Order: sequence, then C-alpha cells, then structure tokens
Amino acid sequence: MKRSVQLLTLAPLLGCTDLLIKAFGIGLCGLLVLLFCGLLLPPLRARLQGNGLVLAALLIGGILASAAALALQLLSAELAGALELFLPLLILPCLALALDDQHTALAGLRPGLNFALLATLLGGLRELLGNGSLFAHANWLLGSAASGWHWSSGMSLLTHAAGAFILLGLLLALLRHFNQDDAR
Repeated sequence: MKRSVQLLTLAPLLGCTDLLIKAFGIGLCGLLVLLFCGLLLPPLRARLQGNGLVLAALLIGGILASAAALALQLLSAELAGALELFLPLLILPCLALALDDQHTALAGLRPGLNFALLATLLGGLRELLGNGSLFAHANWLLGSAASGWHWSSGMSLLTHAAGAFILLGLLLALLRHFNQDDAR
C-alpha cells in the first residue's frame, strides 16, 4: 500500500507541468506544504494512531494547500488560475507522510525537495520538447520584461497528460537504471 500511495503523490505533476513556470509554482507549493506538514505531524503521532493520524494529515494538508493557493493568488493571479485545479491534490503527499515510518520533524523536507525537483525537471522537459520553448508565460512571475521567450518547434504530444506519463516513465526508468548501477 505504501508504494501505491507514493505513486498517488505524483498526480499533481501530471496535469500542471506542461510549462516550466507552472511546474516551478506547483513544485514550490508542494515543497512548502510537505515541509509544514512534516513539522506538524510528529507532535500528533504520539496522540493519534491509525485512521486518526490519516484524518489529521488530510486536514492539515487541506489547510496548507488552501493557504498555498491564497499565497499564490497574492503573488501571481495568472499562475494561481493556472494551478487552481491541481493545488488541492497536494493533500496526497501529506497522506503519504502520515503513512510513512519517519517520525522526525523534517520528514517532509526530502519528499518536498524531490517533488519540487521532479516537477521542475518534468515541466522543463515537457515545455522544451512539447512547445519548443522555455519560460513561456514567465511574465506570470517575473513581470512584463520576461514575456516573449519562445521558440517555434516542438512535439505537442508532450504538453498533454499522456506526454507527462511518457516523460515520467522515462525519468523513472532512468532513475531505476542508475540505482541498479549503484547497487552493483
């Protein structure tokens, strides 16, 4: 069950990483949500067990995801609008933290960093290979000076959810290949 919950944490990455800016936004929100969830769960572990801890993690994740959505609206309304459907899915990594065996206060730091790095990598690859550009809609975060950074070639399949599955599978296969080399 632990492996299936960990795979569910990748759900926010599939829909919103078609642009590097969106991937950076969801990655940063995911990092903060997981970090704070990791800080809030250890004191509750002593008092709650089983389903109570899972429910607490879901509530904490929901509150943190809502707070991240509000903070993102203050920072960039365009980026918040582009990510509004995917921010509630940040509850799933919080659920994985509750089911994890680590009980340290910084238990959410490593998964949060992994989530942010994978989102940025996947977003950069999907935008570069799918749209033939990088930093499209960079003006959402960097202002009007960053608009117009585009190229005109690419494979549009990679900008869709199916392309996210393909690239994610390739990245996981590459990671597994390198992990097998380290084990030898």
